[in-house]
Amino acid sequence: MNSFKTGRNWVNLLLILFVAINVAGDIGNIAVWKAVPSSQTSLTGGWIASFAGAGNALTTGIIILAIVAVIYAASIPGLLKKQKWAPLLVIAISITNRALALLLYEFNTAFFVWFAWTIILLIVAFLDFRKMSTNP
Repeated sequence: MNSFKTGRNWVNLLLILFVAINVAGDIGNIAVWKAVPSSQTSLTGGWIASFAGAGNALTTGIIILAIVAVIYAASIPGLLKKQKWAPLLVIAISITNRALALLLYEFNTAFFVWFAWTIILLIVAFLDFRKMSTNP
């Protein structure tokens, strides 16, 4: 069946997929932090260690990333129901997450990868919100 006839919002489906990938990536990042101590340098070298203490940097980083993952996951039911608040939540948490990452974690090459991913997520979320706003 033609997607134009069914009125399927492919941008919405793409955003749902991207958010699910993001949640899996956040959980995977937590697992890597726990399993590979050398991956924790972004935690111990950044401001997070200054705020929480070097011994608590891992725990604090895990809590922050878990909260971000839960908020992203909370947007999925809204995205599935095509509710206008859901892409706005994705935009808000994406911007907040990058701002926190810039402030708390050590700046390294992986930051550029996550920054590029965030830009893609923001664009797709904005396009989804715009499509929802023009199609009541």
